[in-house]
Amino acid sequence: MTHRHWFHLIAGALLAVAASGVATAPAAATPDPAAAATAYLEARAAAVTAADPASTLAPWVGREGPLAAAECAIARGTARHATLSNHRIDSVTGTVTIVGASKDTGSLTATVDAHVVTTIVWHAASGARSTEASGIDHTLSLVRDGDGWRVAADDYTDVMTPAYLEAAGASRARVQGAAARLERTTSLPQPAPDRESKWATPSRSPLRYIDSLYYDRKACRAYADKYALSYNPTYVRFGADCADFASQCARAGGMPQAHADYDSGWWYDKRGTSSATDDRYSLSWINVTKQMGYWNTRRTDWVASIGSVGKGDCIYYDWTGNGSWDHVAVLAGTNCAGQKVIDAHTTDHRRVYWKLGSSATHYKYARVRAYWVV
Repeated sequence: MTHRHWFHLIAGALLAVAASGVATAPAAATPDPAAAATAYLEARAAAVTAADPASTLAPWVGREGPLAAAECAIARGTARHATLSNHRIDSVTGTVTIVGASKDTGSLTATVDAHVVTTIVWHAASGARSTEASGIDHTLSLVRDGDGWRVAADDYTDVMTPAYLEAAGASRARVQGAAARLERTTSLPQPAPDRESKWATPSRSPLRYIDSLYYDRKACRAYADKYALSYNPTYVRFGADCADFASQCARAGGMPQAHADYDSGWWYDKRGTSSATDDRYSLSWINVTKQMGYWNTRRTDWVASIGSVGKGDCIYYDWTGNGSWDHVAVLAGTNCAGQKVIDAHTTDHRRVYWKLGSSATHYKYARVRAYWVV
């Protein structure tokens, strides 16, 4: 699902500039808007390591205007954030998949939907290298400019935006505003269940004896790594998918489900099929705060620091520090600098340094229990 990023309000202004004939830097002569969108998104990744990000982006967005300023700040902030994390970037690449493209009837404006996987290779002071990646959906608004197309707006959600702006030296108000918008976006309400369709307890065989179920941390991590940048097609896909992803990973590690109704327990019922069209699930499977509430003292225990969690455990994030928990990620191990790394959805992340967010962000660390007696 495409998420609305805070830059989208600039589209109207830039479209008006294009229509008025005000002079701007010439767009690259790319007659196909999808090709122009691809080139811009690739340039956006390259701008992170460029000495002058503005020059790298200029053929597609110009040198002035809100989009150019915002994306230059993001590029500088990404590089600076890596430096502050003791990561020395070797390369940044963006792999672009065009999802859809359309033009208006006069072929003066176009909209392109794309998915971009950005891969960063970096090395630590020791010289050892690590690779991390993120996947983001973009909706681009383009305007006709001579023989080419200019990107007027780039609409996306990246949970790292506040951190990148902060690293780039943006004002506190701007960072806080980005974090607040992120909090609203990543806390999207989940679709209400069809109460008429009997969200009953899934059928299961009764337990006839006491048993101990052990948590398989390696299996949890393997699942997290496999689906960090993609989606398991046998599960329902949600726009704000972080809690659902954490639930899937925990289930892959053998965490026992607790079957009840929609508002209680923790469970997912595939109803005996591989199709996701008729799946049922509890609210705690898909909602961050409900997941925290059910898991704590039943499946997990809070610990004091990042040093007390490891692969297969979870980190929860409150983007603005206001007490509302917005995001969850799964610990996947460590990078070459010995730092803990996470896999997550919304934004999709694979083996990324765990400390997402800005200086306002609060964290909770959940240690999954080693076993459960059932």
